[in-house]
Amino acid sequence: MRRAALAAVAAGLALAAPAAATAAPSDAVRATRAAAWLAGAAAGAPGGQQADAIVAMRAAGRGAASLRPRLRALSRVAPAYATTAGGAGKVALAAVAVGADPARLGGVNYVARVRARYASGRFGATAYDQAFSILALVAARKPVPRDAVRATMAGRGAGGWSFALSPATRDSVDATAIVVEALRAAGVPRTDRRLAAAAAWMLAQRNAEGGLASAGGGRPTDANSTAGAIRALRALGRRPPARTLTALRSLQEPSGAVRFTAADAGSMLIATTDATIAFAGKMLPVR
Repeated sequence: MRRAALAAVAAGLALAAPAAATAAPSDAVRATRAAAWLAGAAAGAPGGQQADAIVAMRAAGRGAASLRPRLRALSRVAPAYATTAGGAGKVALAAVAVGADPARLGGVNYVARVRARYASGRFGATAYDQAFSILALVAARKPVPRDAVRATMAGRGAGGWSFALSPATRDSVDATAIVVEALRAAGVPRTDRRLAAAAAWMLAQRNAEGGLASAGGGRPTDANSTAGAIRALRALGRRPPARTLTALRSLQEPSGAVRFTAADAGSMLIATTDATIAFAGKMLPVR
């Protein structure tokens, strides 16, 4: 009897083992794998991609000290790269993420570069210039001009925001997501009706599997738009829909890299940086 019982238990464990071995990894594990892939792929990349990778790896839990050599490498190419408000903002975010002073990175003041491009509520020509500038000022613990928040709000279209930050141009999921992240970082309340309307618009753009594309309208899932929407919803204190998280997970390869879409690998470096922050449960700015 005892031998038979032990045999039954052993058989049960044997049956359970394959199920455990094939269990889906947690999002924290996905973030760690993505960061490991980024560690090799980002070396020698253009300045903006190096800055994004540093922020993503920090979000995934890489130690600040381990990322400082990468920041030093970025500081050598950043002066030529960070000629726009958005570019300077990205470099500043990378500096803050590893505990460095963005006003004294390699002898360059990137906070001053952001501010120098400010006029009449705008930091540059695009939603990315505006959002990354606001995020950089928040990260550096500098005040965000009230007119910048007002101008950003005034640029909202029928649903969200466009790349040009103008109601006259088509709303974009990517632009909307990063603008929501920036406005929340600047202190706009979660309950603001315009942010709520933008979130509702983003969610309405999901496709059948729950993913999003930049142009919306139920188009095939792309990693950047889907990760951005997940982060924006978290910034609003909302839990991202389970199917949207699953759609992003489906784009991660065994290497840890994330494809742009299922059919098109695209720039896996850019896709992976955005997805890593979403997998890690974080949002910008990362300190």
